Amino acid sequence: MKNMLTNKILTGLPDADFARLMPLLEPVSLAVGERLGGGYDVPRYFYFPEGSVVSCHADMHDGKSAEVAMVGFDGVVGLPALLGSNRAPHSTNVSVAGTALRVRRDEFERELQQSAALRDSLIAYAGEYMTQVSQRAACAVLHRMEQRMAVWLLLLRDRLESDTVEITQERIAQYLGARRAGVTEIACSLQRAGAISYTRGHLRIADRGALRAVACECYSAMSGAGREQSVR
Repeated sequence: MKNMLTNKILTGLPDADFARLMPLLEPVSLAVGERLGGGYDVPRYFYFPEGSVVSCHADMHDGKSAEVAMVGFDGVVGLPALLGSNRAPHSTNVSVAGTALRVRRDEFERELQQSAALRDSLIAYAGEYMTQVSQRAACAVLHRMEQRMAVWLLLLRDRLESDTVEITQERIAQYLGARRAGVTEIACSLQRAGAISYTRGHLRIADRGALRAVACECYSAMSGAGREQSVR
């Protein structure tokens, strides 16, 4: 079964470790906007995205929020619980619908005690996740909105197996903590440059090189955190 999966943490496990974990993994389908945890929720599951992408948000008291990280087949949703916290600092919601494998927290914690390879992989991913969060915080302060959006689209592409995604400009604006009008203007500019094509919620990365030319240095800093795929 391992060769049928895409999640890098799971596929990177030694066969014996994966064989012990496999019976605990439950396939699930995740819908756009589905809440997986956050706030004072006590995490019950860890999620390993396959075809889905999960957005991690910092939420404000006035109801506003901005994405601080995204998780796709590069990682796992539920890191704070792995570090012993019962309260997640960020809310997690599905940004791109798709599949995932989930495992109960208590069962997964028992498996962690047995598998040094799994512990090492999760520690490595935790470092990558922290790099993404900190770099995106600096990017939000120091770089132009056009650069930030190009970085966001590249990070999203790294976590998908397709150059196309169903997403609205309104949702992109929410993830970036920006005005929708600003996102629309930038999308038109990127489309004129041939970097993307966008029609009624259907976005396609048409020229990844052109998009990278717009992106700031933060993408290079975070591409390791996304375990960037080679261009196919």
